[in-house]
Amino acid sequence: MLDQKFVANVAERDVDLLIMEELSVSDEFREWFSSRVFGEPIFQSEIGAWHSVSDGNLGESDLVYLFQAIEDGPRTAILIENKIDAPPQPKQGDRYRLRGDNGLKQGFWDGFKTCVIAPSEYLSSSKHSEIYDAEISYEELLAYFQSRSPRDKRFSYKARILLVGIVKHKEGYQPKYSEEMTKFVEDYHTYVTDKYPRLGIQEAKPRPAGSTWVMFYPKSLPKGVNLVHQLTAGVVKVFFYGQAEAFESLKAKYEPILPSNAAIALAGKSVAISIEVPKIAPLSKPFSEQQENVEQALQYIVQLEGIVSVHGGI
Repeated sequence: MLDQKFVANVAERDVDLLIMEELSVSDEFREWFSSRVFGEPIFQSEIGAWHSVSDGNLGESDLVYLFQAIEDGPRTAILIENKIDAPPQPKQGDRYRLRGDNGLKQGFWDGFKTCVIAPSEYLSSSKHSEIYDAEISYEELLAYFQSRSPRDKRFSYKARILLVGIVKHKEGYQPKYSEEMTKFVEDYHTYVTDKYPRLGIQEAKPRPAGSTWVMFYPKSLPKGVNLVHQLTAGVVKVFFYGQAEAFESLKAKYEPILPSNAAIALAGKSVAISIEVPKIAPLSKPFSEQQENVEQALQYIVQLEGIVSVHGGI
């Protein structure tokens, strides 16, 4: 046990949630982070922080932080991309800015900046070719938490998590992407973007072989509700995240209006509506050979999106 690593691995999502927690609970961190992005004290009060925010055809932001700024109190957003060692997607920085501009047009915020967080070696390498308004290194975040560790052990814990992420980059970790899975999801994304743009399919990024869920974020659905196609399991689902305590209310609302082949059940701390669909084999058959089965799943996704968009949450 003494030889066991503190954690076996640190993924980008782990760091996402670490940063999101601080943005959600700590004024001290909010002030530090926003000042670091904008170059001056700007934070007045917190509005909210969100993870994996999808914007239709413009792709997905790892984190979006929204706060009230000091001067005249405009609603200000920071759109955050997090990298450990994954290669950047073409024009990823440009898409972050387009999502920020779209948020301005839709009235979600009055101003914004884009930011990338990553190990310093990543930020200084040729691999990092995208342009963001601000860059914050893992080492800066590590120093922030280490300097406060005498006050609270949780700061030491978070510093250790970031240190594993830095070491992971230095050791040359490369995600083991599957060409077959990545190509299948790219073709799936192209198909849905063309035929069902309102479904808000997630951005098509390089994937390992085991990444077999395709997520959808329609703007018509309430916050905390999204859709998923579990390819190899042969299931489409609507998730009501964190709504386990409202299961009976959701069941009473939805069970009478769901298709006969749908089931509503608890899923950990969430509630899920599920429909079985043909299983997909993305590693052994190309999208073109399974398009009919994908289309069948999409028809149910459209049906579920329509039902939930009308009836909402609890």
